Amino acid sequence: MPTHKQITVEAISTTRGLGSADTAALQSSFPASPIYAGTLTADTVLDLGYDLTDGSVNDGGHTFGTFSLDYRDAPNMADVKTGGGGLPGSPFVPAPGSPGPGSMNPADIPAPPSDFPADPGTEYGSGRDGTTSPSVTSAEIANQTIGSYIFGKSS
Repeated sequence: MPTHKQITVEAISTTRGLGSADTAALQSSFPASPIYAGTLTADTVLDLGYDLTDGSVNDGGHTFGTFSLDYRDAPNMADVKTGGGGLPGSPFVPAPGSPGPGSMNPADIPAPPSDFPADPGTEYGSGRDGTTSPSVTSAEIANQTIGSYIFGKSS
């Protein structure tokens, strides 16, 4: 792993125009940003990275409420209920039907056909296949840290 620190780049102040941002407007819009407050260092970037990947986020009830960022308690794909009535068609895809004419109610979505594939099939490329459950992979992801990402060796 590299041991050197990246230096920060001092942005050139610009005025609004084609292809140019208005630095003064950005600074007045985001006065608490570490970029404009003059507190952005390699250590603050690392601290902000940890803040964004550890713990939980509370959006004040706007959309999700409080949710965890630690990848724990991820679903086991084998436990996903499937069928009609708004349930997914398989643990990997939504139901293939629609509620039908005149209905917008997901409860009216019929069960998938009996020959509907239960798994996503073979995936190509490196890494695990597409059928690995998040309950398996998220536990591994939760144990990683920013400093543990090494090119070609990340678990």
